[in-house]
Amino acid sequence: MKRFGLFRILQFMPESNPESKPKSMIEPQQKPLPIRFDPVSFADHERKLEGLIAAKAMLRLRENVLSSDDMVEAKLVFSRGYYGYPLVTGQVKACVAMKCERCLDEVRIALNTDISVLVKPEGEVVPLKEGVKEADLPDIHEYDGQSLVLSDLVEEELLLNLPLVPKHQDISLCNQDMVAWLAANEAPSEDTNDDPEASTKRQSPFAILTKR
Repeated sequence: MKRFGLFRILQFMPESNPESKPKSMIEPQQKPLPIRFDPVSFADHERKLEGLIAAKAMLRLRENVLSSDDMVEAKLVFSRGYYGYPLVTGQVKACVAMKCERCLDEVRIALNTDISVLVKPEGEVVPLKEGVKEADLPDIHEYDGQSLVLSDLVEEELLLNLPLVPKHQDISLCNQDMVAWLAANEAPSEDTNDDPEASTKRQSPFAILTKR
């Protein structure tokens, strides 16, 4: 009877590695995007970027929200745009938490933004062609003329797309105790203090919310 050593036994053991799994079970890996680069070179070569950017680098965004997910997803294409300036188009996705203006509780907001940004050196004036107004141009992002900090550009676009009045999509998702408390404790307006009849006719906006 032939004896098998430990090495031979191990050879017959099934391998457990990601490659042995069905393709449908393997999650795609998102690669971190470059921190800074020459946008002119990227535009000339029509580079495409797809991956993740750390949200911790976006200090202005963090100042305007309660919190955010750790990573921002970006899918960007570089080309030459108006007057030959580098043009960045694509999509940016992020998830942030803000204060709901209805109930003052936290609300999670998904930002899914299509962007179109013209990149130019700081202080350089973009000339307007005949019949073209400044409002007709894409968003403009300035850089130092040497290298573009990608997180700065993406952060600026996210800030522009934050809701002016953040709120839950439906009143039923709000903190009902807080909505009721605000409705009950809202101070009466000055012009109705001496007119009880007028004050009963003028409903509180928070009272209206509780009825929806």
